[in-house]
Amino acid sequence: MPLNRDEIEKLIRKLREKYSEYAEKKSASWFNLPAFEERLNMALANKMNLEGFILAEIANFEKLQEGYRKKSEPSAFSLRVDRIIEENTARMEKYPAVEFHVRSGYEISHFYGAVSEFVTGFLPVLRIVIDDAGLRDELAKLENSMEYLAMPRGELPSRRVESHSLILSRRGVKEIEVERDKNEFLKETAFVLHDIIDFCDGLISKKKPEWENPLLMNRLYLEEQRRKRVIELFSGHTGYGAIIRVREQALNIISDFRLNAFRKK
Repeated sequence: MPLNRDEIEKLIRKLREKYSEYAEKKSASWFNLPAFEERLNMALANKMNLEGFILAEIANFEKLQEGYRKKSEPSAFSLRVDRIIEENTARMEKYPAVEFHVRSGYEISHFYGAVSEFVTGFLPVLRIVIDDAGLRDELAKLENSMEYLAMPRGELPSRRVESHSLILSRRGVKEIEVERDKNEFLKETAFVLHDIIDFCDGLISKKKPEWENPLLMNRLYLEEQRRKRVIELFSGHTGYGAIIRVREQALNIISDFRLNAFRKK
């Protein structure tokens, strides 16, 4: 049965209300009431069949709703990306953030916090584990490399991070330059962390009986604040336990900041 004039007018009013509601709540560009009014005026001016016109407009509005819903709903891919980002952020948040510059990014602030904690609180314990002169020389080289990369100098950051800060402060510096230097810092540090892991693996393979004994903290010669931190971290550990914990911490940093591929060939 065809629609009468009152029914058509009622549908037109209802459709106007829907366009107005969706334009306000969702998107005025998608649910364009003025465009609908223009089409309606054209239909009236050309004496078109209003029943056919309004039914077509209702079908068009339903298509707009479906299109907007698909556009607004996150895709499976975007949900996966969001989940990966959340997981990576959670991994980085385990480490303290050290904001060394007003423009220092989230990742590098947490990374610098992680490696500065590692070089100040974890690596020094190996000094009281190792007696062999050759191994101590090898450890000293690793310490020197890590200290350049990550050791704070009082109120100043490490020398390598200070170099990155100078790039951040440079007038007119491009984002790609900042990103390139940040990635170089991550890569340089990952190389040394992998070397430390290999060094610890070599120590573990030596099977020295004395390393099964508890650590003697009175052999630890550091400034008081660092000494307290090392004791706090390694109190009750044996020599082997300390080596394993240093290795695990280096491995965790590499894994949490996705740096597994960056090791010397």
